[in-house]
Amino acid sequence: MTCPRTEDLSALVDHVLSARRQAALQRHLRACPVCSRQLDALRALRQELLALPSPTLGFDLAAQLQERLRDRRPSRAAKPRRAGWDLLGWMPTGLAAGAALASGLWLGGLLLGTGAAIPTTFAAADPAMARVFDPVPPGGLCAATEICRLPRNLP
Repeated sequence: MTCPRTEDLSALVDHVLSARRQAALQRHLRACPVCSRQLDALRALRQELLALPSPTLGFDLAAQLQERLRDRRPSRAAKPRRAGWDLLGWMPTGLAAGAALASGLWLGGLLLGTGAAIPTTFAAADPAMARVFDPVPPGGLCAATEICRLPRNLP
């Protein structure tokens, strides 16, 4: 016999289960003392929560929010917003992305030593430029002696 989940027992206490599922749980509860105790604990917890005092705010928050929304409601003369993509709203994002892409290509060309925006061949690249990808780059400090003793395959 498989015991129901705590969520199912809580749903039974809150009376939100279908009649079929409720009947199946009731049959299980008659045969399972563990689940019956758990159901009793959930019912007691529900009663304790219902007995808690309800705090008062001292003002009507819903009324204040409705007044603000009423004040901001657009007039009938206002032009309705157009659904879909707003080109002017996306233009700064597109320009920033294009500038980032162009500067990345330009800097990549400088790193390879060609000076061109898009290098056509990697033969002109200086092999010493690849030393920045060594475990310890030029001028870096060794964190462990094992890293400092790694062979460097550069000419």
